[in-house]
Amino acid sequence: MSDASPLRATWLARVDYLEGWRLQEAVAGRVRAGADERLLLLEHDAVYTIGRRGTTDHLLAGFGELRRDGTSVYRVDRGGDITYHGPGQLVGYPVTRLGETPDLVRYVRALEGALIDVVGSYGIVGRTERGKTGVWVDLPGSGVPAKIAAIGVRVSRGVTTHGFALNVSTDLAAFERMVPCGFAHAVASLERLGIAANVRDAAGRAAVALADRLGRDFVWSDVEPARDDEIAPDAPVRCAADLTGEAVAV
Repeated sequence: MSDASPLRATWLARVDYLEGWRLQEAVAGRVRAGADERLLLLEHDAVYTIGRRGTTDHLLAGFGELRRDGTSVYRVDRGGDITYHGPGQLVGYPVTRLGETPDLVRYVRALEGALIDVVGSYGIVGRTERGKTGVWVDLPGSGVPAKIAAIGVRVSRGVTTHGFALNVSTDLAAFERMVPCGFAHAVASLERLGIAANVRDAAGRAAVALADRLGRDFVWSDVEPARDDEIAPDAPVRCAADLTGEAVAV
């Protein structure tokens, strides 16, 4: 058993992207103030997010097309380039303390290791790829490397936000509308690998695996909704705008 405070995991089901981002900001403030660390597990409606190193040049669909489909696009404050979230994908936002001198590489390796453990629990061999972030598998038959889980994080004042996305039964056609993570590569899901799984089950496995990799015990726990006074006035989420709103419908 760990001597550290437990990792409190919460299953939130389907959550609007901005609502989830606001909740992360609120929980991060609570963790800095001494609350237990949190793991928020959820799904999002269809959304493309562009990290600090990202560019809209890697979005291959027009804003008007995306808006008509009900898909949003946001610039966000995590690292990395462009990624997609949507139904059938497990999204995890660990809000944890890394301290005053955070070892971000070690933290990302812990996330990758946990996700490798998750896909391994379904009988799938996952791995990392040299020089690339995330978890990769080989596609059946061809052996082509394909990314099954993406990672993009932010550390602010020693506390993490954002996190990982694992494709469970995601519509992989959504990835054809972008250059995922800024470079062309194949994408996989558990479903594409022949595994019938649901996001809620994958969330439970992810909670166990991540707590283990971080050296924490974990408990399931509800989380209080974000209050407006918990969101800093200069927090990027306050000025976030759906880029598809700039498009003119035709």
